Amino acid sequence: MPPPGSESWPPRGPVPPALSEPPVRTAYALIAVMAVMVLSGLVRLLLELLMAGRPLETWTGLLADPGGRATFGAVVALLALGSLALWVAALVLSIIVIVHARRGSRLWIGGVLAIAPVLLGLLFGIDVSGDLDRFPDGVVLVARILEILGDLVVAGLRAASIVLLALGLREVRAAQRGSGPVGGR
Repeated sequence: MPPPGSESWPPRGPVPPALSEPPVRTAYALIAVMAVMVLSGLVRLLLELLMAGRPLETWTGLLADPGGRATFGAVVALLALGSLALWVAALVLSIIVIVHARRGSRLWIGGVLAIAPVLLGLLFGIDVSGDLDRFPDGVVLVARILEILGDLVVAGLRAASIVLLALGLREVRAAQRGSGPVGGR
């Protein structure tokens, strides 16, 4: 039953948006995914650098054995699926953090930095493949250096996003305690 003196119930008109809670759990999940991505990227880069000087016989011996081929194929498939799962998780979690965090906050900037390597990977890619003996040594060296620098830039962006997300979460916790933003002036 409408209150006395009102024409309609419920009241019509725009409803003010509710204040949204910061995406704290999502930000923690994004930090964990980004940390795993940074560590796996650095391990992959280290393994690539260590295996660069290995002779081809090391790999052909492993691949000549049927069990070695199956193991090698399974490991490559699992690594590819794991990498894809991390990439998708980072993309989805970054979007959620960007949408729900206050624009310009450290959480929001951390979400943008977390999505940047994913988008950069879609737009730019350097891959050295094929028979490298056909190219001059200088071209191969430049391509390898660019590939390593690209990996380091991506790792740096991911590490920066982890730091900003952690600082943003610290601000959220301080605001929830009532002590105001941390690190603000």
